[in-house]
Amino acid sequence: MKKISLLLLIFSFFAFSLFSQENEFIEEDDFDSIFEEAEDIEESVVEEKTENKTPVQVFTSAFSSMVHFSGSFSGEAGIVYVHMRDNDDNDNDVSGFVTLKNTLNMTVSPVSSFAIRGSLYTGIDNKFTAEIQSLYFDYLLLNRVYISAGKKSISWGNIRLFDNTDYYGDENKLFNMCLYKTGPAYANIFAEDSAALALDIRYPWSWGTLTFAITGNLSSDIKPNNFNYYGSLELSVLNTNINLYVKRPEKTTTPVKTNLAGLEIKRTIFGFDTYAQALVRVKNINNLGSEAGYDYVLATAGLYRLFDSFDPNIGFNIEYQHEYNPSKPNKHYDRIAFEGGIKRMGKNKNMKLGVLSHFNITELHGYTGLNFLVSGLLPYADWSNKLVVGYGSKYEIPAFMFSSSISLSLDY
Repeated sequence: MKKISLLLLIFSFFAFSLFSQENEFIEEDDFDSIFEEAEDIEESVVEEKTENKTPVQVFTSAFSSMVHFSGSFSGEAGIVYVHMRDNDDNDNDVSGFVTLKNTLNMTVSPVSSFAIRGSLYTGIDNKFTAEIQSLYFDYLLLNRVYISAGKKSISWGNIRLFDNTDYYGDENKLFNMCLYKTGPAYANIFAEDSAALALDIRYPWSWGTLTFAITGNLSSDIKPNNFNYYGSLELSVLNTNINLYVKRPEKTTTPVKTNLAGLEIKRTIFGFDTYAQALVRVKNINNLGSEAGYDYVLATAGLYRLFDSFDPNIGFNIEYQHEYNPSKPNKHYDRIAFEGGIKRMGKNKNMKLGVLSHFNITELHGYTGLNFLVSGLLPYADWSNKLVVGYGSKYEIPAFMFSSSISLSLDY
């Protein structure tokens, strides 16, 4: 039953990846928009009047004008069926599940150049969880330099799929369950950081942005080697976005992590967003002529497009990755990742279908998931049906999981 309960994590993250109301990529053409139907709720303004019909003006306090709250809620209840073999044991079971998640965001902004931001997460998924997800400030110095610091996350680059630490990382199994990860999260240079605090300084100009960042954990022993240092130079040249960046990791780890350098480019071609990343982790800068000079070299390319000028809307995102790693048995590894979706299907335009697939071409294993949603049956509720199959060389038999549930969501 522990396996069954932990499987809820897989479906929760799968639902988030395909149908989340929270925008992970802050762009107008965000891939998540394939699966979203945002609703703008306008509250009516009530105007109080005296007996002689003269309007009474109500003044808001300084506190209420500078403090703003928002949030998102999601809940899901349903059943899940699992068929898998782990450690030579067959596991076939049906179980019910209930999950509740709520994130409350607060912004305090006395002036346009200064803001304090925080978010509190509470959830029920086998156990009750409450944590402060973020608490940081944003400050615009001299109307030119942007400074942000505190408990927060930082994300750079254009990679959408291979940088997702929910699906890629050092752990062998996805969410410590029966689905095997198809590769590490090398494409995300922040993935290996366990830092709780971050400092982000950005200086924009007409052609681009210069960024400097530090991540680390506060302790009684604050030394330069206890922190990760990042630098980025982002330029826009001939309608092409170019980003050069480097990373100097903390030096207190065992083994000591080596320096990283990366290059990313992005350009829209015939309506398709095309992007590529080259990333190298240098072991010995004086020996770059041989494999002994590298920990790994990574090349990733991606293509994204959303067709929303007709119904149903169709979108897809595909990425290909090649890894050269002298320390691994095969040295060369190829992987492919895909996410796609169709929305506004059916007579009432209330059906959606999402597809997710990750495959390791070199090791010949992967997993594929489908999510079919019907919305509008109840206010703020969707009927969700999800199927995930793990297959290939890592599996003695294919791992098969299916769930059907009612999911609720509300942004406020």
